[in-house]
Amino acid sequence: DIVSPLPVKIIDIHNHLYNDPDGAKLLDIMDQAKVQTTLILGIEEYSGFAGNDLTMKVTQKHPDRFVAGVHLDPRDGSKARDAMKHYRAEGAKFVKLFPNVGYYPDDDAFGPFWDCVSELKMGVLTHCGWLSPRPGHAYASYYSHPGRFEKVIRLHPETIFVMAHMGGIAGWLETVMLTTRTPNTYVDCSPGQGLLVLEKGGPMAGAVPPEKLLFGADSYEVKEYLAKYAKAMEALGYGPSFEKIFYSNGRGILDKIA
Repeated sequence: DIVSPLPVKIIDIHNHLYNDPDGAKLLDIMDQAKVQTTLILGIEEYSGFAGNDLTMKVTQKHPDRFVAGVHLDPRDGSKARDAMKHYRAEGAKFVKLFPNVGYYPDDDAFGPFWDCVSELKMGVLTHCGWLSPRPGHAYASYYSHPGRFEKVIRLHPETIFVMAHMGGIAGWLETVMLTTRTPNTYVDCSPGQGLLVLEKGGPMAGAVPPEKLLFGADSYEVKEYLAKYAKAMEALGYGPSFEKIFYSNGRGILDKIA
């Protein structure tokens, strides 16, 4: 049984628009789950998901409830940096990455990309671990291991980095390393890998400092995942820190990125 109550307000730091072109469906779900604010991440070229432009349009329509993050690929060079500047001027706060598509984030060639993120004072939320297959595409989890961000994180100490899905099944111990050794690294618990780590990872799954752990639903099953995460986290001793994990950590990050 869950003993520790969830806070009266929730921050969802990892979600997307799913066949929801005006965000109305997600807003209704947020109201039911007492979610105050959701970080919506654009995903380009994925059927059913809103891309960057639609994500920006919906967040601009509901700035009191939604915050925008945009999907970029550092391999696009100056094109990616120009897009980053454009979306930042439009109000985006985060850059969303999918290294699984075939690049290592600490490649020295991406130095200008990371410098641009830092100069624009944006946050970074990266997919970590397994990525569901798509016909004609070959993905690999090893590109997205949290440890591949260590050099970048150290070189950009003022930039906030969020490792999604507890760092992935194969990489979650690296998130423990980063969240306990670098002040600017956080981890979200988003499913399904995040829930698996918390439920099956044993005592070390509770080694991420509560000040560095964030709630993310990554789906419209927000209420269902709130209950599942509360149960798994309480078993790891996080109960007294629910206000931080489910609200104030996320609120602090979003407020810091003006």
